[in-house]
Amino acid sequence: MKRCALVLAIGLTAASSAWAQAVPQGMAEKAAAPTDPSCKGVAVEWPADLKAWGLTAVPVTAAKGGDAVPAVTPGTPARVTLAPKEDVTLAVAPPKPAEDKTYAGIVAFTVTVAGPYRIALDGGAWIDVVAGAKSLDSTSHRHGPNCSGIHKVVDFGLAAGTYQLQVSNSQAATVTLLVVPPQN
Repeated sequence: MKRCALVLAIGLTAASSAWAQAVPQGMAEKAAAPTDPSCKGVAVEWPADLKAWGLTAVPVTAAKGGDAVPAVTPGTPARVTLAPKEDVTLAVAPPKPAEDKTYAGIVAFTVTVAGPYRIALDGGAWIDVVAGAKSLDSTSHRHGPNCSGIHKVVDFGLAAGTYQLQVSNSQAATVTLLVVPPQN
């Protein structure tokens, strides 16, 4: 009887794990929540520009290089699936060398109004905004609000146009990101 219960428990665990992996990333999924246990029950004081982080994240599979780069929409969180770094060809090599067993990918976004744009990210990864074959300089870096699930925020001054956002050196195969347009 104990052996039967053990086999059943193992089977149910495997089935629930397979089911969880089969559910598409981002499906009715909120942007990344904090993992720090001290944040349980803490209300985040959101600055106006980052309030969209709490919206449902749109699932996107990042490009591995080449011409077909999926777009993310400024103001809408995206849950981006990355690929093993060995499978990705970035347009511009990041200044920080990639660690072993990390993930990378490329998405695009369009700037319709020039100004200061922010990229918020839920994990420790390197991000580059690329125009043509050049990585653009950021104007500032900081952490997200406490208990928000935002690991880092990087600012860029951008002109109107289409840009590629390269994510590299990520320990996670999926990241949530938000391109924040200028605030009025």
